[in-house]
Amino acid sequence: MCIRDKAKAAFTSLSKKGAEYEDDKIWFYTAIIEHPKIEKGTGIATFHVYDPIWRAALDFTKGFKKYELITAMKFKSVYAMRFYELMSGQTQPLFVSLEGSDGLRERFCLQGKYERVNDFKRYVIDAAKKELDESSPYSFVAKEEKEGKKVIGWTLFPVFFEDREDPALQEQARMAKVTARLQLENNVYDYLKFSFDFKSDEVNKNKKTLIEGQNRIPNFMGFLGELKKGARLAENPKGYVIGAIKRKLKEI
Repeated sequence: MCIRDKAKAAFTSLSKKGAEYEDDKIWFYTAIIEHPKIEKGTGIATFHVYDPIWRAALDFTKGFKKYELITAMKFKSVYAMRFYELMSGQTQPLFVSLEGSDGLRERFCLQGKYERVNDFKRYVIDAAKKELDESSPYSFVAKEEKEGKKVIGWTLFPVFFEDREDPALQEQARMAKVTARLQLENNVYDYLKFSFDFKSDEVNKNKKTLIEGQNRIPNFMGFLGELKKGARLAENPKGYVIGAIKRKLKEI
């Protein structure tokens, strides 16, 4: 499926989906997006987003963004965006074919355009690389691959410009390497260890949930204490605790 068809399907799907909000004063429900429109041949798509939904979409404090919004908005070419998605976080060489259902020509809806390989490379691959080299933390070096004399695709070798990466993502990556013992409060860590028999590796395995619970659930120690009886009766006490924290986080 090419980019245009994928965009149509995505916009149609999002238009049929909604978001619901309720507190002690109001309740409202709205479509995630409205009035999507694609201007054919331009690479431009527009749609309307209700302001509270837009503000929620820009709030990355409760999740992880797929790519950096500020960087993405700098791109002039849809090809740069797609190559950014391909290379973001990539550490190993990546082969991309020219033709076929998963090939660049099909995915970028370029059937019948840039039929000469040199033109395809110039206007698609080189143009995208130029934009990534100028403003993105992720870029690539493309090595042409052939079968006989025929070009079948390119191997993309990832290039990373560390000084351009979003500081928040750098901090996120750094914290991911830090053990839960250094991120959880001492009383929380000890309670998990001595009251629920969590081992160090089990705490680390679930550290994202535990740290989020500690930071977002009011009186987290009291909440853990309320789980003690249910954990004793559960077939999998530790799974019961982690599951309860996840359910509580969804309610907040």
